[in-house]
Amino acid sequence: MEDEPLLATDVREIVFNLGYETSGIADSFETAQQLAPFSTIALVDVNLRDGATGPRIGQYLASEFGIAVVMMTANPEAIREDLPKVVGLISKPVHPALIRNVLEYLGSLRDGGSGLPPRGMRLFA
Repeated sequence: MEDEPLLATDVREIVFNLGYETSGIADSFETAQQLAPFSTIALVDVNLRDGATGPRIGQYLASEFGIAVVMMTANPEAIREDLPKVVGLISKPVHPALIRNVLEYLGSLRDGGSGLPPRGMRLFA
């Protein structure tokens, strides 16, 4: 989920080029709710079209749908506390290698593994 269409398209293209399918791009809580039933992993920006709703959306997706969520932000200092049920946080701009590593890590967690979190990702407790 991303509020800036060009960045969202770039991330979606990176994910696609890594061999993953996407259920879509959400730019608000409403569109995130619509895509949630079709998702297992979500990369969620902190600031969306409807404001700084990303953390609330991330917690909702993780709690209600069991989606593995990683937050993305250009201002990681803004997220001071851990977000329950959200896996972690990465800083923007995101590079394809980091996205690949994050997706592989989340896939490992979903498959029951533990894996090592990628360098550049802050884990939440």
